[in-house]
Amino acid sequence: MDEDVTPPTVGSSLALRDIPIPDYCDVVIVPTGGVDEPDPRVWADAIFSHENTPLSKRGVRALRDEAIRLFDMVPPPEKEYVADEVVGSEALIIDDDANLRIRIGVALLPGGELLQVTTAVRYRSVRGRLAFGPRRLMHAAAVNTLARRAPTTLRRRASIPGPSVRSVTGQATRKALGRSSSASR
Repeated sequence: MDEDVTPPTVGSSLALRDIPIPDYCDVVIVPTGGVDEPDPRVWADAIFSHENTPLSKRGVRALRDEAIRLFDMVPPPEKEYVADEVVGSEALIIDDDANLRIRIGVALLPGGELLQVTTAVRYRSVRGRLAFGPRRLMHAAAVNTLARRAPTTLRRRASIPGPSVRSVTGQATRKALGRSSSASR
């Protein structure tokens, strides 16, 4: 965690620190819905958690996995986003692969009433450009939907008695795949 704790402003983001001139960038700002949660890591987890995914997408994913099993193929592992870094009131998610550099910044804007999600993507190859092409069309709308659902997810988690429902599986999965925050970028 860095020493700089200046609050983010509209348009500024840790995502743009690592990729100052992205090939693709979007910024989504949504209200927090009255949820008083100051930790951006919790917001990032709520936005990209499995329980926040719309039922239609979960259903399509289940059908895909069953079709893959019919052909004795192994379905891809479920991707979990885990905040790699928190600076002030912004969490940064780093999701790089051989073809794309992706940074997602989740920040609470001053006052705590607005949540800003900034995505910056840099293509590393033509294959990356082709792979991200279809996602590019609906990315901002999908992130907007997930961010708007996050307050409900946090309220639901707060109503469940006992320990937090957040698990360590995302970190463990990323380390097993060699994608931990300490891995070279």
